[in-house]
Amino acid sequence: MTSTKKIAILLYRYFPYGGLQKDFLEVAKELRSREIQFKVFTRKWEGTIPEGFPVKEVGERGLTNFSKNKNFVKDSSVALEEYDPDLVFGFNKMPGLDLYFAADTCFKKEALNKNPLMKFTRRFKQSIEYEKAVFKSSSSTEIFLLNNKQAEDFKSVYQINPNKITIIPPGIDLNWSNHEQIGIHNAFKIPSEDKVALFVGSDFSRKGLDRAISSVHFLNENDIPFSLLVIGKDNFGPYSELVDKLGLNDKIKYLGPRDDVASIMKSSDLLLHPAREEAAGNVIIESLVSNLPVATCRDVGFAEEVKKNKGGIVLDEDFDQDTFDNLVLGICRNKELINIKQGMLGLERQEYFFSRFKFIADKIEERINA
Repeated sequence: MTSTKKIAILLYRYFPYGGLQKDFLEVAKELRSREIQFKVFTRKWEGTIPEGFPVKEVGERGLTNFSKNKNFVKDSSVALEEYDPDLVFGFNKMPGLDLYFAADTCFKKEALNKNPLMKFTRRFKQSIEYEKAVFKSSSSTEIFLLNNKQAEDFKSVYQINPNKITIIPPGIDLNWSNHEQIGIHNAFKIPSEDKVALFVGSDFSRKGLDRAISSVHFLNENDIPFSLLVIGKDNFGPYSELVDKLGLNDKIKYLGPRDDVASIMKSSDLLLHPAREEAAGNVIIESLVSNLPVATCRDVGFAEEVKKNKGGIVLDEDFDQDTFDNLVLGICRNKELINIKQGMLGLERQEYFFSRFKFIADKIEERINA
């Protein structure tokens, strides 16, 4: 039975290969399958809009993301008055939300750690204003957080009402485990003697691509032949210079964004994910259920899942390239990767890893039917 209640879903921008965007799309599909009415409000939608998805592109005003987001908040509020929703669900921090899906790290904590002078900029002041609108103690916004690390980061900065916080389970496509392996060496012209490392993610700097490249160089320097496949949407130009400098032109291949990541994961030997900051890191969950060992660091939210499921190694201290490289080297020697893979068997059948979107839809139904 179709619900008469209406939900407005807000996100700054949709593009096909972003982690937050994938989460949004899966939640929206789950709501649609339950015949819950919703409308999506966004600055811009890149790619094909799924059939039957009501989307309102309010347009982009401004030259920078800072100004575009600020104008989106103003313009979407006008559009929301016309739509008159019963619930406003946001995938980015902004005022006026009833529910917020927290895919981001705590901006205030991260920004001040990087550069204390940032607090004097307009971008900082606006971002803090929007973050406070969600996380301040007087806010009525209910918050979906991705893991305990993310929750502790926000609690260290804001006095959050604990009754407003819900830690949600991981969530990836139910069909992820059904994809088949491919002949990866032939497909990407990788030397037959090489093992295959994988880097997956947009925003290469934040996800630590330079660190991953350095690790592959270290492995090869220690007579463990490895190639690296880089998948994601970003400018690879600056990294090609690093690849050339390290003499890895025949070892590292930039593939751009792809739709066959699941098959590539199932056919690889190691995921390198030394991100500088990441609230969750769905790519880690995707790797675990693909029987792909992971090398990551404590700055990634889902690093806790790697440790809990013995799915690889986690650098559990401030990042140091030499320390990380040696940890990676340790699991790539002898048959250690094979042993880790054997220990991971069965993770693809754990419902917990696939339950996020049903969980969120259940919470939304509870809210609109209360």
